[in-house]
Amino acid sequence: MTVRLSDVLSVDTVLLRESWDGLDAMIGAVVDTLAAADRLPRELVPEAVRLLCEREAISSTAMVEIGVSIPHARFAGTSRIVAALAACPGGVYQHGHGLPIEIVVLVLSSPAMINEHLGFLAALSELLQSERTRAAIVGATSPQQVLALIAEQERGRARPPL
Repeated sequence: MTVRLSDVLSVDTVLLRESWDGLDAMIGAVVDTLAAADRLPRELVPEAVRLLCEREAISSTAMVEIGVSIPHARFAGTSRIVAALAACPGGVYQHGHGLPIEIVVLVLSSPAMINEHLGFLAALSELLQSERTRAAIVGATSPQQVLALIAEQERGRARPPL
């Protein structure tokens, strides 16, 4: 069964108009959001942050040409896929030499969910390829608006994307 972004996001895992000084600070804050939303046990936050930062150091998930990053890791601290989304005009954080990353979707999934993890990342990447979808997410004024947009896009996969 395919896990959709709309299945794992909620109002308390969507951060709008917040930015951080660098990738590591952003990862720490977004993982804290997952813990605050009871998606991840608080005591596992340091390990999740470490894994995500190590993964990004090995190979960045930033797609600077479209201003999107999808930090992800398979993490024994969860039995499912958990995700949080952050979006900010001008950048959630600056990548490399000041290139703004305006949308971040941070993903953790159980090591047992290899196929689901890969399918989720592929669907997420496809969703964020649309310039209109990205602009709507970055311009959203509420988490509810982001969630409705994502759900609409996922329902309309057979239709041409916005």
